[in-house]
Amino acid sequence: MTEASSTMQSAAGTRLNRRGRETRQRLLDIAIECLAQGSGEPLSANRIAKEAGVSWGTLKHQFGDIDGLWAAVLIELTDRSGANNPEIWPQVSGSIRDRVWEMVDAMWTILGSPEGQAVETLRAGLPNGQTERLEVFPLTAAAMTEYEDAWLRAFEYFLADLPLDADKVHRVQALIPMAMRGINNERRLSSTADLAAARHCLVDSIAVYLH
Repeated sequence: MTEASSTMQSAAGTRLNRRGRETRQRLLDIAIECLAQGSGEPLSANRIAKEAGVSWGTLKHQFGDIDGLWAAVLIELTDRSGANNPEIWPQVSGSIRDRVWEMVDAMWTILGSPEGQAVETLRAGLPNGQTERLEVFPLTAAAMTEYEDAWLRAFEYFLADLPLDADKVHRVQALIPMAMRGINNERRLSSTADLAAARHCLVDSIAVYLH
């Protein structure tokens, strides 16, 4: 459990007891598992409540609505990834290419994990338009932004001690997640493309650009 148990609250603002905390975690775990399966069908809060063996009222008490549930899922996944916790980040050294490879490899690993698959399924299920997304899922949109910002900060950390052009670093930060999602889509489609070669080419290109 990643949240501090002493401060964990329900959507109504009430402090959760041990049983309430366990129920909340079970709902989060099941929601993440269902998202990771990515069946392509819309995932409802009722299905998650049913699989957790609780009522819709219990889920509503914990998270308020589906927006609150998805936001809590993203907060949980951000915590699990470690991208928001600099204290556990590894020491970095080596060439620019070595460091870029570490970034790319870390994201490749995350995207291939159940947690990463859950995020991508959730992202695909949200409205495409930013205005509609903010209107219908304001909490989820904010949590998704924090999830992505945590990764951007981690990427910046890998290059922070090198005398590099700040604008180029910013552009690389924007490029890597987009490029890696594209390569990962080929993996999810069981493409015959040489995915390792694509990742190495991406890394080589970025290293040359940063030089």
